[in-house]
Amino acid sequence: MKKLWFLLLVPLIVAIGGAAVYVAVNATESDALELSDYFELSYDGYNGSGSVSVERNDDMLLNDVKVIMASRHEAVFKDKKVTDDDFLRFAAGIEALPDKEGGLKNGDEIILSYLYDEELSRRLKININASEAVYTVKGLSNAAPLSVDDLFKDLEVTFEGTSPDITMTINNNSDNPLISTLVFAPETEQERYALGDVVRVRCYFDEKTGRNDRYYVDAASGECVREYTVSGCGRYVTDVSEIPANAISQAVSEGRKAFVDANEYGVRIFCEAHLVPVYINQQATFRYLSPSIEEIYFKSVNPGEAGKTGNDYNELDLIYNVQITQADGVTCPCHAVVRFSNFKLTTDGILAYDMCEPTIMSASYNHSSIIKNVITKYEDSYSIEKLDPGKYR
Repeated sequence: MKKLWFLLLVPLIVAIGGAAVYVAVNATESDALELSDYFELSYDGYNGSGSVSVERNDDMLLNDVKVIMASRHEAVFKDKKVTDDDFLRFAAGIEALPDKEGGLKNGDEIILSYLYDEELSRRLKININASEAVYTVKGLSNAAPLSVDDLFKDLEVTFEGTSPDITMTINNNSDNPLISTLVFAPETEQERYALGDVVRVRCYFDEKTGRNDRYYVDAASGECVREYTVSGCGRYVTDVSEIPANAISQAVSEGRKAFVDANEYGVRIFCEAHLVPVYINQQATFRYLSPSIEEIYFKSVNPGEAGKTGNDYNELDLIYNVQITQADGVTCPCHAVVRFSNFKLTTDGILAYDMCEPTIMSASYNHSSIIKNVITKYEDSYSIEKLDPGKYR
């Protein structure tokens, strides 16, 4: 009977001993991971508007997990289904989450909780201490906040030029040590502006440039915007009705002063008329007789063509009929154009123009050539209106 009991006890003792060895080898206290050891908190910003970031010490965590992994390789009893990749995957999946991230001030408490794969930790037989950790916010500087109004208080935006060829200048006149370093610019850049355009000016900065030891901008850059309406400038005349009749009559009178040197166009005009020019001492002898106004056209540049090279904003083309003669008494008619351009209206509504030093821009024996060169070829770029010359003689 005693022998029988002995035989029954032997397997039980072996099993208990094996289990003890297994536990001793595979579940030592050194296998336990204290998750709070692997995370560090850092604070940024200013007292009252600080933020927290959590960084995991991957080198330290991976090193400790590899120690556990190595002990498993040496264990007497092993789970052959567990691989090294399982240990690495377990380490990579450990996270820490703060209960608050922004609007922090010194003295605030942050509770850090931890996430990990509990099922995998049981398979790997890794003991985990995931107790929440409490941290106290400290080290945030007492910088003063700057509002959007503060940013734009000393910003000077000026407009110069004549609509629609107005330019904008932005001057940051702030003496605040932070604001004076910030960049202000239109959200959409344009080369020129017209009266009534609304320009959105933004203050551009990032996390680094929007703060210093004494101040910080208490808003995101995208919220730091002010709108400015283009004003305070004159504009180019767009309709002939804006030019008084006496100004057009003055232009007709001043235009006649351009007919001084007939030799400039005389040879070409006589050749077009199939006449022979006469020279004395190898010099042409052309001169103009009295010019009379023949046609008047007012042209206003189309919006899409404004500002392009060679395009005036408006033009008053005066076509004169004038006789041109030479020393032998031979005379022929010609058609000549005098142009005055860029008539403006000041902010007070007063017409401004320059009729000094008028010059002939084109002359020909053929009337059709004049119309083609100064009128027809501009029909795609300008709105053109023909005036009654009889009103302005």
